[in-house]
Amino acid sequence: MILQENLDSIASKFVFGASQILRGVGFDFNERNNPYVQEMLKRINLIGGINFKVEQYTDGSWTAESVNIDGIITGGADLRQQNYLIRDAIFTYFEIPPYLCNNALLRHNGEPVTAEQRIYASR
Repeated sequence: MILQENLDSIASKFVFGASQILRGVGFDFNERNNPYVQEMLKRINLIGGINFKVEQYTDGSWTAESVNIDGIITGGADLRQQNYLIRDAIFTYFEIPPYLCNNALLRHNGEPVTAEQRIYASR
């Protein structure tokens, strides 16, 4: 079972990467017309966007959990992957196939990114 999950993960990453390369050379997957993508976008727009609480730890790792959709959570060891992994978590939650995962669907150019941060006093 674990081997199958690893193979599925590798296959998904390969399909995603290949689709990004093809998109970069002008191939159009017509994802905006896919019913699953349309439903995802509709749901996100109905709630006014997906809000995340992001926590960063002293070792550089971080977690992000949606505060308005239960079940979207992700994290990593490097902040440079944050945007990618949050988008991946959203696409996964909505069961969007890897070849339809176009990052441009989730954020418009120039849109600000907001992160909540907490500072605690050491004891």
